[in-house]
Order: sequence, then structure tokens, then C-alpha cells
Amino acid sequence: MSASAESAGTPARLRRDVGLLPLFMVSAGSVIGSGWLLGTLNASKAAGPAALISWVIGVVLLIGVALIYAELGSTYPISGSTARFTWIHAGTLGGFFCGTYSYLQAMAVAPIEVEATLGYLAAKYWPWLENSKGLLTGRGLLVAIAFMFAFTALNLFGIKWMARTNTVAMYWKILVPFATVILIMTKVFHGGNFSAGGGFMPYGIKGVFIAIPLGIVFALEGFEQAAQLAGEARNPKRDVPIAVVGSMLMGAALYILLQLCFTGALNPVNIAHGWSAPFGPNVGTFGPYYELATSVGLGWLGTILIIDAVISPAGTGLVYVSAASRLSYSLAKTRFVPPVFASIDRRGVPWFSIIFGGVFGCILFLPFGSWAGLVGAITAASSFMYSFAPVAAVSLRKSDPDRVRPYRAPILSIIAPFSFAVSGFIIYWSGTANDIKIDAAVVFFLILYVIARRLDPNQEALNFRAGAWAIPWVVGLTILSIFGGSYVGGITTGPKGTGSSGGFETFLGAKIGIHMAFGWDLLIIAVFSLAVFYYAVNSGLSREVVQAHAEEAAADAGQEDLDLGVAPH
Repeated sequence: MSASAESAGTPARLRRDVGLLPLFMVSAGSVIGSGWLLGTLNASKAAGPAALISWVIGVVLLIGVALIYAELGSTYPISGSTARFTWIHAGTLGGFFCGTYSYLQAMAVAPIEVEATLGYLAAKYWPWLENSKGLLTGRGLLVAIAFMFAFTALNLFGIKWMARTNTVAMYWKILVPFATVILIMTKVFHGGNFSAGGGFMPYGIKGVFIAIPLGIVFALEGFEQAAQLAGEARNPKRDVPIAVVGSMLMGAALYILLQLCFTGALNPVNIAHGWSAPFGPNVGTFGPYYELATSVGLGWLGTILIIDAVISPAGTGLVYVSAASRLSYSLAKTRFVPPVFASIDRRGVPWFSIIFGGVFGCILFLPFGSWAGLVGAITAASSFMYSFAPVAAVSLRKSDPDRVRPYRAPILSIIAPFSFAVSGFIIYWSGTANDIKIDAAVVFFLILYVIARRLDPNQEALNFRAGAWAIPWVVGLTILSIFGGSYVGGITTGPKGTGSSGGFETFLGAKIGIHMAFGWDLLIIAVFSLAVFYYAVNSGLSREVVQAHAEEAAADAGQEDLDLGVAPH
């Protein structure tokens, strides 16, 4: 804060300290985390060599969302923007749902990355970190909390320090995976592996789809983090689109190369009869690329990969502690959480939100399951979050058309409904169990919000009509998932206990013979998604209210510049 502002008693505000390179690195640092270390293995087990198609589909599905975030982030450069985009055009109820999914997704990533790191270290060096079931021991929990404490402390130093720290780590995070691809592929590459174990697509097109939520979406997501920090960007109108789209394209290229490398470097003997154990039945897979590197005589590279298993997830965890704090800051601005979450200290950071995020992240170290299981749940939450952006982009072009848009997503009338339907597909593919867990978490936050509304007389109107579309969207996808095929954990027609859905049949008390056949389920979800999308776009707030919300957000960003003596963008 400038001396004049401070002496005048102006309240502390977020600092606009982040340039293009740190902003790009924040998004890229979110894209490159534990996903590159573990995602290709899970994808190969589900789809075999056709996991390549899964990655390509994942990129195609998410690139539209990235383009939409680039437009929204540059047009409305406000911190914690994923929640506030929806609030601007759909009001309080819609903003609550979007903000809750955004917060759930961001809050859980740092603990997931820490668990991935400790899993690598436990398997190779320090087995006392985890027990035989893969859960953290008492001492392991203390180490995990120490990681979260470090993330919290770095963020409390200020956004500039966080971004610079992440930028330094990103040079390493980019270099190591690209070097791994080059070194392993030049050492060994078995082209016959792409037709081994039952052919290129041994598990059919279902396997290709099943692989997408098993780490592919999780690995590719994170590009939106530059938009989350747009309120602290030095030149958001230019830098946010470059950071969002550029990080997405870089991540896409990297992950496709990694899948090529992984498939071609496997020992053909181990995959001759299937892909369930790519390294053989008696070999651990705590580090797929470590196993590959050591198997081809690159032991020194294996050591570097163990080091990277600490640096890459840690860098991503650092970014997401920051992102989660900015989201809770934004939620406080729209009165979804208490005002203390918007408290800014003299360094220009939301100190309470950062500390709360660090503490809440530590709670998430409870034994929720494996890395893959946690990723499935987070993928569902992320896809719900992403689904609100296409609606916001189209609705705001209609209700706030005169605002300057430094970047305009191309053919938005096609990209937006496509991206919305894609979100529905990914939520469905995430599995019934994960969808229900996320629904339960949202219900919990909804109860808290209802209590907050009863206690706070200054709450805004609920804007039920404008945001009510979120309710059939969430409930409808859960119901469709329950009645989906067995490949998503839905109800099947077989005897109880014969498939992954037996528990649901037991719960319902009888065998239910209604389920959606593969192919038809995707058609039904597409039609349902498009119906909800066009209803949502045409049920927003009036133009006057939307523009008032947009002006409030713009004034907030502009006032930060005036208070800090920052030149207008």
C-alpha cells in the first residue's frame, strides 16, 4: 500500500503485482503436478494404448473451457473470479453453487498433491510415512501438516512472493518431464506395444471414456488459475488470455508426449496379455517413470524423478492454497461466507482466508482413499465448476454487451453449449459414488449458507429464478449417473453384489431393471445438458441488475488501482 493511502486510512486491498510470466507460471504450475507422475499409468490400465485417444479427447473437451475463461478473466479481472462470474449474471443462488464447487475443487488439490509426494517418498525411502494400507501414519501426518504449513507461510508473504517462488519451481517442473520423454524415448521405444495386449483399443471405446476422469482431466485442469488471480495481475486484459490458453496448450503437448513415451517404453512381455499390470504382477508402481527410467539403465534419471515427486506436487499445492484463499475472499465479497474471509493485511493478502485454507487442508488428510479415488471426486467437482463458465460467457454477452472484451472466445455460440455438455459427460464418467459424495458436500455447505442467511440481515436477495437452473443440473446428473451403465457405477440388471452398483441396489431394497445402455446414455446426457444450458442462459438477471453487478466488480478492481497508485490497465 502506498504511504498516502495508508495515512489516509484507506483499507488494505489486494496488490496488483503479478506480471505475464508469473501469471503464466501460476496456471502452468497447476497443470503440471502429480498428474504427470501418475496419470498415464491409470489411463493405460483403463484404455491400453488407446489412452492416447483419451488424452486427445480430454484436451479437445477442455480447450473450449480454457478459451471461455480467457474471455471472462480478461473482461472481469477480479480475484476469485470463477465464483463472481456467475454471481454477476445469475445472482446469489447461482453464485453460491459455482463458488462452492470452485472452493471444494481448489481446497482439495493441495492435500492430494502432498499425499502423492509422501506416497513416492514412503515407497522408496521412508516407509514409516504410510501404513500397509497406504494411509498416513502419525508421523506421516505430521510431515503432511508441515507441507501445508509451508504452503500457507509462503502465501502469507504476499502474492508476489508466492508467484516468484512458483516461477522458480516451474522451470524445474517443465524441464524434468520434457527431458524424461526425450531421454527414455531415445533409449528404448517398442512400436509393437501400441497393438499389444488385445490391440490398440483392448477395452473398447468404454475404456477410452473411463480413462478420462482417472487422472486425465485432473492433470489438464488448472489453466483457470490465472483467471482466479486476475484481480492481482498487472495487465490482466493482455496477460490473462495468454496465460490461460498458453498453459493449457503446453500441458496438452506434454501429456500426449508422456503417454507416447510410457506406452512405447514398457517391456512387451508385461503387456502381452493385458494392461492391468504394465510393469508385471510383482512390481510396485509407486512411480511409473521411475520404474521406466531404472529399467532402461537411467538410474540417475530415476533419482531426479524422485526429487521431482516432491517439487512438482509441492509447486501445484502452493498455487492451490493461494487459489483457494482468493476464492474464499471472493465468496466473502458476495456474502456467502463471513466478512472476516475478506480481511487484507498490510502485505495485501487475504490472511484469514489463507490460514483457514491451510487448516482445512490439513483436515482433508483423513483417510478418504487412494490418489486415484481422490482424483475422481475432485474431477467431478472441477467439472461442475467449469460448467458455470460457458453459461456466464453467453449470458454476459447478452446482458452486458457494451463492456470492452480484450479477448473474445471464437464461435462462442458453438463452443459454450459444447463445453457445457462436455462438463456433463465428465461428471457422468466420474462415477456415481463420486457424484454422490460431491452432492453431500454441497448440501453441507448449503445448510451453512441457509444458517448464515438467517443470521445476517444484510444478505442480498436469493435471485432464485436466475440461479435455480443449478438445482436440476446437479440433481439431474446424479440421477442419470445412478441409472447409468455399470462402467460408471450405476444400477445394473444383474444380481445383487455382482457389480460395482450392488450397494445401490441393496440400499434401494430391490433389483431395478432400468438403466441406460452405453451410447444411449451419452445421447441422453447431451440432450439434458443442452436443455439446461439454454434454460440457464435465458433465465439470468435483468440487464440493469447484471450491469450494476459488473460495475460493482469493475469499481472494486479500479479502486484497488487507485489506492495502490497502480496505473490503469
